[in-house]
Amino acid sequence: MSLADLAISLMEALGGPGIALVIAAEALFPPVPGEFLLPFTGVTAAATGQNVLVPIFWTTLGSVLGGLLVYGAGRALGLRRTRALVARIPLLDAADVDTAVRFFDRFGFPAVMLARFVPMVRTFISVPAGIERMRVISFVAATGLGSGIWNAAFVLAGYLFGIAGGEALESFVRTYSLVLAVVGLLGIAVFARRRLRARRSVSRDAAG
Repeated sequence: MSLADLAISLMEALGGPGIALVIAAEALFPPVPGEFLLPFTGVTAAATGQNVLVPIFWTTLGSVLGGLLVYGAGRALGLRRTRALVARIPLLDAADVDTAVRFFDRFGFPAVMLARFVPMVRTFISVPAGIERMRVISFVAATGLGSGIWNAAFVLAGYLFGIAGGEALESFVRTYSLVLAVVGLLGIAVFARRRLRARRSVSRDAAG
């Protein structure tokens, strides 16, 4: 079975609601980028004759649901408890929450919308939105708008290659999977290195 056939089989097995749940799960597990699945939903739509708007709808719904989960957690916990919880997560600091809250306070609706274009950041921006009790309808609108645009770009790319088929599709699947894996690993490595370096610096200052 080719990579393209495997991707199509996976998307068909998940179905629309399944895809939405997988995309929503990214909010709980940010290191797993939803971008990995987005183009393959477009490939599957092209292979099965489905309208491209269908996978765009399901993936965007998943993004909104995932955002609401994190938003709800931030709203329920509040600033103090959120800072205490984040401080216990490896490679994160309570100061990250303060930075996110300041960013949200400054930009509000545009911050939530534009954050959807940046992996991991889109998860964290939902926290201050909840802490600051942004109106749910406004949060859903900002998340839906940003996610809809971002998801559509990836889904449409997969859809176009799915229509082309053959070697073009196989080449796209192989190249895209490799690039995303490399970029993801590099991003995690750089983040971890900077955070560990910052913590060592704080430890040295405290010891001094």
